[in-house]
Amino acid sequence: MPSLDARLQQLLERINGGQASAALRELDRLLKQHPGQPAVLALRAEALRLTGQLTEAIAAFRQAGEAGAGPRNWLAAGILLAAERDTEGSIECLKRALTESPASDDVLDALITTLFNANRHAEGLEYARRQLTISANPTFLSRAALLLQSVDLYEEATSAFRRILELAPSDPALVGAALVPARFTCDWDWIEELQRRINESYARGDFAAPQEYPLTHLTWCADEARNLGVTRAYVKRMVPVVEPVARPPRRGRHSRLRVGYMSCDFRNHATMHLMAGLFEAHDRSRFEVFAYDYSSFDVSDYRTRFVNAIEHLIPIHTLSDKQAALRIAQDELDILFDLKLYTGGGRPGILAYRPAALQVAYIGYPGSAASADIDYIVSDRFITPDASTPHYTEAFCRLPHSYQCNDRKRFRAAAPGSRAMHGLPDDKIVFGAFNQSYKVDRASFAVWMRILKEVPDSVLWMLGQGEAAIANLARQAQASGIDPKRVLFAPFAQPWDHLARLQLADAVLDTLICNGHTTTSDALWAGVPVITARGRHFASRVSESLLRAHGMPELVAEDADAMVSLARRIGTDAKYRQELRARVDANRFTAPLFDTARFTRDFETAIAMMVEQQASGGRPPHIDVPDAGAVKAEAQVQAPGSASPARGAGNALQEPYSACPLCNGAHVTLGSANCTAHALWHAPLPPTIEWLRCMACDHVHSRYYWTAAGLEEVRRNSTGASPGAAAAAADDKRALWSPVIERASALLGGYGALARRPSKPVWVDVGCADGALVMTAADCGFAAVGLDTRAEPVGRIQQLGFTALNADFMTLKFEVIVDVLSMMDVLGQLRSPLEALRKAAQVVRPGGVLIISTPDRASSSWRAMDSEKVNPYWIELEHHHHFTRERLTALLAECGFELADFAIPSRYKAQMELYAVRKAI
Repeated sequence: MPSLDARLQQLLERINGGQASAALRELDRLLKQHPGQPAVLALRAEALRLTGQLTEAIAAFRQAGEAGAGPRNWLAAGILLAAERDTEGSIECLKRALTESPASDDVLDALITTLFNANRHAEGLEYARRQLTISANPTFLSRAALLLQSVDLYEEATSAFRRILELAPSDPALVGAALVPARFTCDWDWIEELQRRINESYARGDFAAPQEYPLTHLTWCADEARNLGVTRAYVKRMVPVVEPVARPPRRGRHSRLRVGYMSCDFRNHATMHLMAGLFEAHDRSRFEVFAYDYSSFDVSDYRTRFVNAIEHLIPIHTLSDKQAALRIAQDELDILFDLKLYTGGGRPGILAYRPAALQVAYIGYPGSAASADIDYIVSDRFITPDASTPHYTEAFCRLPHSYQCNDRKRFRAAAPGSRAMHGLPDDKIVFGAFNQSYKVDRASFAVWMRILKEVPDSVLWMLGQGEAAIANLARQAQASGIDPKRVLFAPFAQPWDHLARLQLADAVLDTLICNGHTTTSDALWAGVPVITARGRHFASRVSESLLRAHGMPELVAEDADAMVSLARRIGTDAKYRQELRARVDANRFTAPLFDTARFTRDFETAIAMMVEQQASGGRPPHIDVPDAGAVKAEAQVQAPGSASPARGAGNALQEPYSACPLCNGAHVTLGSANCTAHALWHAPLPPTIEWLRCMACDHVHSRYYWTAAGLEEVRRNSTGASPGAAAAAADDKRALWSPVIERASALLGGYGALARRPSKPVWVDVGCADGALVMTAADCGFAAVGLDTRAEPVGRIQQLGFTALNADFMTLKFEVIVDVLSMMDVLGQLRSPLEALRKAAQVVRPGGVLIISTPDRASSSWRAMDSEKVNPYWIELEHHHHFTRERLTALLAECGFELADFAIPSRYKAQMELYAVRKAI
């Protein structure tokens, strides 16, 4: 009888010869004879993989790895798990492989690729740098360098690519990859050398060899024929050819058109900055909206608005492309929009399975899909004129104004402060240029330098994106005969800060091969003219589209020379400059560009026309959507969950409690208090607060609670601190809040346990007010989020760089399970504390902590104030409830919480703090 090793060698040969199924049966018999034998386990796992039994193969590779069969088994399990979109499982296996083989460039490459594809770039930095010191494989090195680029290490990535190209100078794919980070450095000699080598392939009709990313290509090449060729090659290389999934037979005709959107940018991202208003303005009587979401974790106003506006939110993060397509097909969509396509995080493989009969590209990728999987691209007559038809595989659905939606609800630009605060001269014309550095090409910069020569009393104010780009641009200015001191650089800023500072510019200069997109609409929303020139492909025509929709076609020059002339007039003619700026500002509320309701009606018309055309069969023709015209205010659709106007005739300030809000028992009058001495009191607020006591549970509450109109009236005269003052106040209160965080952390297992978690624990503070608790929790390592129904304090917290939402806890849809929920001095202000605690039980994870701070009316401090008739809580305008410790403890137990700790804080008199742990379900 042959030895075990000999039998395994024979089975390996059979597996490699295409007989994996037969070998698998023999391996199962061998495993019974030699249970746990590492080599048998490893070979069996490989046979399972080759027979397509991937779930079983993953388990088998893991078993082999545990048995000591070697790191290749952990590597195989990790790669298969990544393909199944189980990122956590994949990383766990790959780290096991790396522990056993720390110098394996195969394992490092798998880790780098998995983290890159999961948009967890920062976690891959350590592995990428290690790979660059270990591997001699140019492909592995290229992927490591691209990960460096993805975390904004453009100079380091470019230096790495220079070394990689020395190893493999004739590999055009490496040249294509090297161009990606190089574009951010503005080293045009190096960039143009790479582009020259890439163009040599294209000139031969070879669009595949450089393996260029379509989005990178569009930003430097305005030749539509080449754009199409590059994208076709990418699709052939990256998007598998698969059989469409079976769409279930329609269950009759739906009463509304079913519209799906797919993206990973349903968060604080440029896409949502543009589209939030559209989602809210959809006509729900005609359209049923589905969103297929694989966005990374995000807590922001934009995410909240999105979640509240969407009827059906379907997460597809962990689904494979086929699984996602099958899930989408279940919803019987009339139309599916891909908002990503070939931009970062795009999943075109899902659409390859044809989950919807009608599939459309919108907003993300500025060019042709080069694929039969996309039927239409939503565009307009400026970015896709008829002359572009030969260079698109899909039909055009052209909106009447601009293709780009905009959100009229976005925050208004705040006062910018002085120019000196931003390092700008008061006595010069300031031309802004805030596109990212990869869009700044030699030709565009040359136009800007000509403008500075034509307007001697001017400076150029650019976005500073890395030391290399700043140094190279200063050197190019010098070479152009312009003093580098006239080129000023601004750091990245939060969106609201950027909108504010934009107002300091006299005009904004555009990049000419890849225009500003959101950057241009930002400037127009801030009331600043944008100067551009006509382009030759989608990406170079966007600013023209936006300016025409904004009623400012004169800002679109015919060519570079005309752009210089236009900028010279703006820079030297003060009267013209002022008139132009006034029109740009006024048009925000009259022109179509920022009219969200009007855009939505046009977009909905486009949907209906595409669906109707698809139903008629045949190749889709171009569609030109008629203009719906301005929408009258009374006809605008109100988003679900949005508040109606709070003030106005017929809006009562108060409503009465019909019974005890905790137990529904009968109540008796306890007394009343004159509240006219309260700092917030003013007419027409009632001068007294009447207090009641429940005869059943002894709870004390006011006779009336404030309506939304009443609360607005109460807060009408309140004033808030500046962001700087708020920051100082928060710092003063850190010592007061630290004990709260220490107690909560102890209940969660201590700081050490929290620090070892793979993600930050989530702390949500309801009624965050000045944000001091939110900021202190963030300082202590929590992912801290503040909630408040008042926009003003939320805005202050956001301006300080912390996370806060202008939202009502009771109506907010929570997408995350909360570790700590704090309701400090809030519960007594709510209409229904019982409902609030039930909501808390839904959002706090089992074992998580709920913290409540509220006055204790049974405390010695309360009784002392009562005896002296100086108790301020009886006249507190925003309070409806006064609790005792016993009643609140019972209420917590009723809602699924167990009291775990108690404290008497020093912040206010008579206060108590209860720490309750959510019971296991």
